[in-house]
Amino acid sequence: MLMKAVKSETRRSQAERRAESDRRMMLAALKLIAEKGSTGISMAEVGLAAGYSSGLPAARYGSKLAMLEAVVDFSEKWLLETMLKKAVKDKRGLAAVKARIGAHLDGARDTSVATIALFQLYMESLGTAVELRSRIIALSNEYKAGFTRHLREAVEMGELDPGCDVEQLAMFILGAMRGMAIQALIDGRTADLEAAKEFLFETIFKTFRVIPEATR
Repeated sequence: MLMKAVKSETRRSQAERRAESDRRMMLAALKLIAEKGSTGISMAEVGLAAGYSSGLPAARYGSKLAMLEAVVDFSEKWLLETMLKKAVKDKRGLAAVKARIGAHLDGARDTSVATIALFQLYMESLGTAVELRSRIIALSNEYKAGFTRHLREAVEMGELDPGCDVEQLAMFILGAMRGMAIQALIDGRTADLEAAKEFLFETIFKTFRVIPEATR
């Protein structure tokens, strides 16, 4: 029994060490991508910046594309578990839409390096890193689906005009959020994103004929 416990503890510590090295490499990759773009960095550079050997990223991920996809997955998981789940909880309809807007823009405000890195990957997937496009599209579609689901709830709950095209509105929200985040990062005024959350929601309220009682 003692030997079994020791082996179990060893396996746990190995898993923990691997998780820690993964986390450090992802953080290092995000910082480097934010500074240089993904095409301007090497896997070896990521390993060294994380405090490990230059060969660890290649051994762990196999290819640069796989590493970049892991970066996207890491960012997605962080937003989902750290921001979205806590913000949305059991909210539905417009309350959930507002919570999602807040979570996305709070993420851009609180983790500007990671946000810049993700925007770099968005743009590079259109040209210099086109092989990453399918993963970026999947990420964008997932965010859009979340907004679409809650907008449909808002229609069903009588909060939103039934003639509203919820898919187009979801795309509008995503585009507006990205634009606001990018402008705030360029201006160095990410604190302004707090007011941007309310402005965006109020714009939806006024433009898409939300029933006033729904926001009270």
